[in-house]
Amino acid sequence: MQLSGPPIPDKWQSAYDEHLQALEGKVALVAAWLLLVTVLIYQFSHPLRNIHSYELLGLEFLFRAPVILASLATLVRHYCGRFRWPSRYFLRLMGLAVMAMILSMLLLYLKTGTSGLYQISNGLVISFFGVSVLAVRELREWMLLFLLPLAAFAVVAVYLDITLTDILPLFFDPLVMMVIGMIVMESLRRVLTSEFEARQTLGEMAATDQLTGLLNRRAIWPLLNHELQHAQRAGTPFSLILGDLDLFKKVNDTYGHDAGDLVLQETARRLEDALRRQDALCRWGGEELLVLLPDTDSNGALEVAEKLRASMADSAISAGDNRIHQTISLGVASFQNGDDIDAVVSRADEALYQAKRNGRNRAEMARPCDTHPR
Repeated sequence: MQLSGPPIPDKWQSAYDEHLQALEGKVALVAAWLLLVTVLIYQFSHPLRNIHSYELLGLEFLFRAPVILASLATLVRHYCGRFRWPSRYFLRLMGLAVMAMILSMLLLYLKTGTSGLYQISNGLVISFFGVSVLAVRELREWMLLFLLPLAAFAVVAVYLDITLTDILPLFFDPLVMMVIGMIVMESLRRVLTSEFEARQTLGEMAATDQLTGLLNRRAIWPLLNHELQHAQRAGTPFSLILGDLDLFKKVNDTYGHDAGDLVLQETARRLEDALRRQDALCRWGGEELLVLLPDTDSNGALEVAEKLRASMADSAISAGDNRIHQTISLGVASFQNGDDIDAVVSRADEALYQAKRNGRNRAEMARPCDTHPR
């Protein structure tokens, strides 16, 4: 069993981290309520559990106080928005508090010889399993939540002159439950990871063009609307480039549709290589492609369009035994005050129409507020 669990592809790592954080937040909330209620019940239920060591109530509360405080801090974070640390820190805090509590109480009962040692042993079983469940992220959390507290426990036990023979029988069942909890959580992590990857794959299939791997028309609309809102709010520029492969029907008629598919795939690859990481490239439809250029004014967009044009015109595309010289015409439009997305796309479409009329294999800048239908 790999301690790190199944690997997540780099392209999904950011989304997976958000997924884990959301899961940890839910586990932390449930754990906080369970610990708070359970610890308070155990603090005030000695008669029901046939334990009469009332002289130890104060010490027991002192040992339980860190669990209560850690649980309250987790609940305050959730309901009041305080303590902006990640949820995994609160899971670790609660896990360490539980381990410190149960091991301290075990030392107390071993040293004083007070009745209730059997119930502390049962508490060890429950605590070891529960703390293993709190290690949501990976099995390496086990080293922090178990090895550190157990090492401290061993040092204090030696200091208190508690023998190994007194301790070992009490730890057999808890250690078994710890291992079971680790296996359960690792199996659950693998199931959740597989489900996450399946959802991401389905989402990617719905958002991308199956031939080229580019975003499809439906998937780019949220990006366009986000950029529009950002431009309206912050006054930042953005531009669109609408491209159309020149005489592409002739490629299909001359070389066949398989060659046409290869041309589209190679076009997508070349254009992606020519763009920045923050730019978005979409198969707008057929042989048309749309490029979103955030934080780019008209001059910068025209330079990018010329770079895209050159990436196609400068070298032929190999399709079997054929060498196809495929060019592209491009229309460029930039956001203007009062625009919606349709207005910017319409101007880019008109500029593309102008590039076609002017001989193809060129980039044209849209005239302001020009909405000539294509």
